[in-house]
Amino acid sequence: MHLEADRDRLVECSQAVLRVVSPRATHPVLGGIRISAAAGVVELAATDLELYVAVTEDVATPEDGVVVVPGKLFGEILRSLPPGKVSLATTGSEVTIRAGRVEFSVTTLANEDFPEFAHGDERTVAVGEAAELSRALRQVVRAASTDEVRPVLTGVLWSFSEGSVRLVATDSYRLALREVALKEGPTEGEMIIPGRALSELGRHLGAAGVTEVTIRIGESQAACTAGRTRLVTRLIEGEFPKYRQLIPDAYPNRLTVTRAEFAQAVQRVSVVAGANTPVKIHLADSVRLTAVEAGVGEATEELEGGVYEGEAMVVAFNPHFLGDGLDGLEGDGAVLEVASPTKPGVLRGEDHAEFTYIAMPVRLSR
Repeated sequence: MHLEADRDRLVECSQAVLRVVSPRATHPVLGGIRISAAAGVVELAATDLELYVAVTEDVATPEDGVVVVPGKLFGEILRSLPPGKVSLATTGSEVTIRAGRVEFSVTTLANEDFPEFAHGDERTVAVGEAAELSRALRQVVRAASTDEVRPVLTGVLWSFSEGSVRLVATDSYRLALREVALKEGPTEGEMIIPGRALSELGRHLGAAGVTEVTIRIGESQAACTAGRTRLVTRLIEGEFPKYRQLIPDAYPNRLTVTRAEFAQAVQRVSVVAGANTPVKIHLADSVRLTAVEAGVGEATEELEGGVYEGEAMVVAFNPHFLGDGLDGLEGDGAVLEVASPTKPGVLRGEDHAEFTYIAMPVRLSR
């Protein structure tokens, strides 16, 4: 194999796939990057057996071929090179990397040991706008659990209907839901995609020139194509929690406030709070936020632009979960709806009903 490419472009491609490589790989080849060069295109690919990511780039390919190199070392070498043209050429079990007066020789890994991902089990295709799905993933994935004890909660439910898909994630303490319009897709059906895979997909959806994403769904995996990136992930088996009963049509008590003011107030008063200390929201003619940490101090802030309609009460939430919800909202206005201090609170954008964020309250001692 022999290829010639711009150093900065190779660095960008390598960093995109290196995020998949585990520093504690159980097999040496899982710590590697496969480099395939053919017909003026180079593809860099990496996998941890759960997630496969491949990125392509147009380059000069004097000699076609495939080689697997140690991923971390390859990335460090590329970043150390001077700007300009980089040449990669294989000789036996080594690859030589040249740039200007710099030259590295690296021992390669066995090509045949690099895992292959099946591409032929797709049953359904969905197509959507990259920018829209990118925003949806940013809003929803944050609510997925990172605790592998309940694997189904580490994923995001995709529930298809005519012309759209509903994305839902929950870690049992909060829930995020977003409706996304599709250009093409099934009229029914569900799947659960790992949150980690969707976080990675979201990064690629924001790349320059990426306007559309195509998702091919198989029995046990989904393959996503966005621009020059292909991502293949396993699907999570299991039954997603029944979440619909948590989302009533309306709540009797409603706070309307400027989103930025609300978010900044939550952040400020939580400065004195410990990891398990809630932020209390005092809902009445005036709206106040308070946080008290025994032996540390307390903070209070009144929401100048808050308008509350409903029964006077005090509700409390984990400040991290509340802040995540506010950060996910779009638009200037935020709406918090509550039924009582012991029932979930619902956050929505004042003019953006497509995203719903639900947070479980913290029970206050009397």
